[in-house]
Amino acid sequence: MPAEKRYSIILEHTGQVLLGHASLSQIEAFWDANDTRYFGLRIEDEQSDHARVFVTDVIPEEEEETLFA
Repeated sequence: MPAEKRYSIILEHTGQVLLGHASLSQIEAFWDANDTRYFGLRIEDEQSDHARVFVTDVIPEEEEETLFA
């Protein structure tokens, strides 16, 4: 029986691991709790048993324009 897929959330510009070796439900809970703080959600190694999810805390220009319009 294959092992459950694991994920790590990594802050893109510093490499800081925000959440390591987490289940999908833990990733979803993290995102629900932090969706106004982090942006992006770019997944690498999605086909492996341990995917890396990169996020940023820098507001993308298109979202910044919407927030401050």
